[in-house]
Amino acid sequence: MKTGLLEAVVNELQIGVLVISDKKKLLYANPFFEKTFSVEGKPDGKNLSDVIKDKAVIEVIEKMLSSKGKQPQEITIQGRGSQILEARLVPFASDSGSRVLICFFHDVTEEKRVEAIKRDFVANVSHELRTPLASIKGYAETLLDGALEDKATLKNFLTIIDRHANRMTALIEDLLTLSMLESHQMPMSFESLDIKGLINSVIQGFEKQAKDKDIELIMNIGREIPKIMADKDRLEQVIVNLVDNAIKYTNKGTVRVLAEKSDDMLQVNVEDTGIGIPEKDIPRIFERFYRVDKGRSRELGGTGLGLAIVKHIIQGHNGKIWVKSQPGKGTTFSFTIPSFS
Repeated sequence: MKTGLLEAVVNELQIGVLVISDKKKLLYANPFFEKTFSVEGKPDGKNLSDVIKDKAVIEVIEKMLSSKGKQPQEITIQGRGSQILEARLVPFASDSGSRVLICFFHDVTEEKRVEAIKRDFVANVSHELRTPLASIKGYAETLLDGALEDKATLKNFLTIIDRHANRMTALIEDLLTLSMLESHQMPMSFESLDIKGLINSVIQGFEKQAKDKDIELIMNIGREIPKIMADKDRLEQVIVNLVDNAIKYTNKGTVRVLAEKSDDMLQVNVEDTGIGIPEKDIPRIFERFYRVDKGRSRELGGTGLGLAIVKHIIQGHNGKIWVKSQPGKGTTFSFTIPSFS
């Protein structure tokens, strides 16, 4: 009863379990291990080197089997593809007196990925804040050193300081917004929404910006627009961000906002004839701080968080967002939101 219960527990573990004899033969492997290492057929009796190909792991196992040490050891190994495993090797004396090794393999791929994201996030925030802070400090020191007497210089420097302070404020506000969205703490106020009126209001707000770049702003609303329940302010934030990006990365062309029915969903497309996005960058376009062209993006302004915020707002509406683009021909951002009868 106890043996059967123990085996049932080990079989259900989401950790690989492997038992190796002092002859480097496999005595037992649970299903998770077999799946992780793609073991074909029953592992019992197989040679260690036939199943585990990582030389570093084999060396540690052989050393532990040949030594008299009783202390467990841990090692990180590379699994299939980008998989990362942590192995804990525990020596054990069997009832017959022979030495066996019990190995536990824990998949830490997701943990390592999250750690990398956190490191990148801290590094990116530090970088984004360091630049405007350095400028503010530099211009303030110059003013304190005597430039206060020159009114033209004073006004110019204060204008620059104000611009960088606004950049820092925008970054902090976007960080707080993104943090609340990711932790599902951002309150959403859903109401029946007139999408045509919302899009029209957004486009009117960008008319001067588009005219200055000789860009034609077009709104196309389908005849049968489904009703939606949405947070007006948040959805407006999505459309504003997408239209703003379209205008920024388009030099003399067209930006079109299309709303139409797609099955039982409302679909909105923001299309431009701008510089486009390389195919290799598309999978990462909604990541925090990810920029296709870092130099150009900073020159045009923005915090690098806009599309990450957009993605979370759409997900908060149970919708989907995606992008299609061709370098030199333009980009189309599309999102869908469920309708109601």
